Amino acid sequence: MSKREPEDFRSSLTDIVGSENLVGAEKHEEYSKDMGDFEGIPTAVVKPRSEQDIIKLVEVANRDHLPIVTWGAGSSLTGAAVLAGSLVLDMSSLNKILKIDPVNWFVQVEPGVVLEDLNNELERHGFYFPPDPASSFMCTVGGAIAEGSGGMRCVKYGTMKDWVMALRVVLANGQVVNLGEPLPKNRAGYDLTHLMVGSEGTLGIIVQAWLKIIPLPKVEVKMMQVSFAELDSTQQAIQEIRKARITPRMLEFLGRETVEAINGATDLDLPEAEAILLIEVEEDGAGAFEQTLEICRSSGASDIRIPKDEEEAERIYSARGMAYLALKPLASGMHVEDVVVPIDRLAEYLQLVKSTGKRYGLKIPMVGHAGDGNVHPNILFDKDDPESVKAADKAFEEICRYAIRVGGSVTGEHGVGVQKMIFLREQLLAHDGKEALRLM
Repeated sequence: MSKREPEDFRSSLTDIVGSENLVGAEKHEEYSKDMGDFEGIPTAVVKPRSEQDIIKLVEVANRDHLPIVTWGAGSSLTGAAVLAGSLVLDMSSLNKILKIDPVNWFVQVEPGVVLEDLNNELERHGFYFPPDPASSFMCTVGGAIAEGSGGMRCVKYGTMKDWVMALRVVLANGQVVNLGEPLPKNRAGYDLTHLMVGSEGTLGIIVQAWLKIIPLPKVEVKMMQVSFAELDSTQQAIQEIRKARITPRMLEFLGRETVEAINGATDLDLPEAEAILLIEVEEDGAGAFEQTLEICRSSGASDIRIPKDEEEAERIYSARGMAYLALKPLASGMHVEDVVVPIDRLAEYLQLVKSTGKRYGLKIPMVGHAGDGNVHPNILFDKDDPESVKAADKAFEEICRYAIRVGGSVTGEHGVGVQKMIFLREQLLAHDGKEALRLM
């Protein structure tokens, strides 16, 4: 907390951003909780309008010994966007697309640009930005970079780290630094650009980003919705697709309880099978779509639906994006897990989650990215029942430690935040990363 009188402190902030961009205390609660229900009431919330505003705000925070939290859309699931007593910088006013370069294939943006808005604009120019977190309709470029976000297309296109070319960052001392170059190749010096990707706001405040873009695919993108009566059959299909050297654009997983929740919250009418795979394939003339269909059939698929048109395909696609919103109302508390396991351990992992839920008397609906071993268990519990909270915490710990034990990671895309600090340490120590931990 600032050691100055509150009125003096507010006056300093107002001098920088103007009274209209100093958020009133009555609205601080809107910035006190992320989508993972981690909480912390800030001391002050401001909406910087420029890089110069941010530099001055950093100077004030340093003088008053206040931690800074940058706020994109509050879609963090790990407590990385909330902190009691902090100065919150709401970056929503810095939302300009500064340049789209159709020759060098990059876009220059401010951090408050929403990913879906970015792709809508890029589409007008014949390009797109592939990383697609399920929250693309609301999450911002700055937040996605800071969290090192993944998403539904990362099985083919990778995560945010693969698409960030250069950054402009305000450091903790108020200095501004340019990192990287918007070039296909750049080997000048340390790769400090990617040190920032996934740093969760601990190393600096992103004020501009240069992102790689690619032309909209000229090949036909085909989708299928495949249901399975058993998890083992689901695993077999995933493994056989990989053995066939097919790289789907999307390979998403929905477990039975998640399907039931989506059907209860929407009119999508998904088949209520043990598991559903949502698969997109870019048909390049090599027969990848038909080959994928045949693999699913021979692996024991109980139902395969191919959308008849783009509108139906979009409805199927939306099912995955609806998962979190459909599950959230089912309980007062939800731990959204994020572990990654080797793909050949996926069936074992899914069965472990099911048995863990039964052992602790909890519902743990699953959803996620089957194509890269990053399936999210959503641990539902009653926040007002101490025994339920304790059971959820125990289940969370067991799932994290299972991932560490089989050579996986406690987080694939959601990050560490306050949720997984202990388990990050355990993972690094278990995987011979003691020196890496010291360097961090």
